[in-house]
Amino acid sequence: MRVANDLPNVPPSDAPDDLKPLWPLVLEWGLGDDVDRGEIVDVASDGALRALIDAVIPVLPSIDAYLDATSNAERAVPYGDLAQAALEARLELDRRT
Repeated sequence: MRVANDLPNVPPSDAPDDLKPLWPLVLEWGLGDDVDRGEIVDVASDGALRALIDAVIPVLPSIDAYLDATSNAERAVPYGDLAQAALEARLELDRRT
């Protein structure tokens, strides 16, 4: 598994409770570099993409609220990268079908 940007193994202490369980997904998918993130999305299985989408899309409003509340603080941005990965995963699955 690729770890995103040498992030800590635990989520930020001020992350909302509904986002904290997603931290392992942040570490796996939440790469800040668009090219790197695109590469892992492109090679992922349909099942892995579906699992990512199912876990992240429902909490997009919470991710947006956390980013807004922290003024896109460095500690919160990896959740935004995760959201971007989920949106890219949805596009990739659509492309495959």
